[in-house]
Amino acid sequence: MAAKRMDLNVPTFLVLSGCSNPLGQTLAQELCGRLAAGSVALLLDESPERLQTLAQLLSEQQQVQPDAVQIFTGQRLMDAEQLMEQILQKNDSKGCFQRSIIVHNEGDAATHVLIEPQSPKEWNAYVERQLMAPVALNQRWLRAKQLAGIEKLVINVTSSLQVRPLIFNTLLCSCKRARDMYFRAMAAEEQRSNVHVLSYAAGLFKTHDTQLDINGNIVDPEQLLGGMDHQKEQKALPRVQPLQSTLKLINILEQKAFVSGHDVDYYDTFVL
Repeated sequence: MAAKRMDLNVPTFLVLSGCSNPLGQTLAQELCGRLAAGSVALLLDESPERLQTLAQLLSEQQQVQPDAVQIFTGQRLMDAEQLMEQILQKNDSKGCFQRSIIVHNEGDAATHVLIEPQSPKEWNAYVERQLMAPVALNQRWLRAKQLAGIEKLVINVTSSLQVRPLIFNTLLCSCKRARDMYFRAMAAEEQRSNVHVLSYAAGLFKTHDTQLDINGNIVDPEQLLGGMDHQKEQKALPRVQPLQSTLKLINILEQKAFVSGHDVDYYDTFVL
């Protein structure tokens, strides 16, 4: 399969879920700032306060002009399919978009508080939110008739750490693994439909230095990894800022190129 590059400066329908953490906010700012006039961005998160703050920030951002990129926000990922349909119907004109991009970020799963669900009901709700809802949204986006025939890009924001066995993170690691396999399979199934898939491990952020368990006890990230070799490996990795990771992703898309269905880690190369 050939490597792919893409210029982001084209009219685009962008969907970005999980804007509640610093990476999601930075992704929204940098991606929206690179889209061409006529683009539409749908930003999703379950925190209305953070969404409102982000929308205000984007409206004030010089490189994101209100007449260039329309910004819509939605608070519940599980209701996002209906909102996406409404926006696409509103912008349903032939040739309106040249490309559509959907970014599945983890949102507040990247929290500094470690909480495992305690009951079957909580487990089901967790899996629905972290796995089923993103997959359902992705399938609706993939089959949207308003986006038929145009180039599509799926970005699955994953983690090289959270796909390993981690203490206090049984269900999160399981959902991460399942999501990664879903996007790998989708890349193979959709390769003839001009759909490209990239799973991007965004690196370890400075906010990962310390975490809290459900009882408020401080836990070092190294303690979450089972073996001494993994602990030494993680300590050797430099921490990054959300902007660094976002610019690395954009550089991969526009300059370095990627192979659809493959995983790319921030630490594959330290050069932007």
